[in-house]
Amino acid sequence: MGYAHYTDPFYLRFTSHKQKNLILGTSRAAQGLQPEIFKERLGLEIYNYSFTLSHSPYGKVYYESIVKKHNKEKNGVFILAVDPWSISSWCNDPNDLAKFRENELSLGITHNVNMYPNFEYLLKNLKGNYKDILLPRTRKVFLHHDGWLEIKDIPMDSLSVSNRINEKLYDYRNKYLLKTKYSKVRYEYLLKIINYLSDYGEVYLVRLPVHFKMMEIEEELMPNFNNTIKDAIKNSQGYLDLTEYNSRFKYTDGNHLHKSSGIEVSQLVANWIEENKGNR
Repeated sequence: MGYAHYTDPFYLRFTSHKQKNLILGTSRAAQGLQPEIFKERLGLEIYNYSFTLSHSPYGKVYYESIVKKHNKEKNGVFILAVDPWSISSWCNDPNDLAKFRENELSLGITHNVNMYPNFEYLLKNLKGNYKDILLPRTRKVFLHHDGWLEIKDIPMDSLSVSNRINEKLYDYRNKYLLKTKYSKVRYEYLLKIINYLSDYGEVYLVRLPVHFKMMEIEEELMPNFNNTIKDAIKNSQGYLDLTEYNSRFKYTDGNHLHKSSGIEVSQLVANWIEENKGNR
């Protein structure tokens, strides 16, 4: 399985051993927070166990998978990326666990998340495309052993970036925003995850930066986000809201940080953790 890094954006996360330190969230965290930077700055081996908005919004499925991935060692560090989408649902009743979008996706249907090779994952998630293990469909998405999802060789000229941003904004405004509702149950699971991890170390909440037009959509969805998550903030070691620096960074599509800005953001988060560690 020499091409496992390219098999799909998730497979290797289901093959690594249990982890002491974790980065959690959706694709913003998967692409934007680079464990290597935390290792350089803090001497911290931290694993990126983030997926996508569809696969890993906060909820029962993600909570149970996190518990399986965590090794129960003390003195851990946990970075949870939060935003309005991650505590919202797409179903008519936003609190109906049975209708949550992630139930039939990889985190919901893969029970063993610490096995290499993980035949359960391959059988249930590749849907017969087993040639992708040896002959992956793309070499543009590279999943590192530490869980960081690197987007390789993406055109960053102004026209290409503008087109991707416009496409992403269209999807979020005309598809996601219309069906997305705040979920009390998802928020309760965020609190449950924080409380569980707090028994094993320090939990830090981070809101990652986005393009200013994406921010406008998020403010329509949840205009008082920081107040909405005030109990989560209170129960954590601290909260870093980087959206006030949105204009400072480069984005591949308005929603995800370019890897060069991911380095800078990871450095900012690492420095902030170093300043706040043990202060509670």
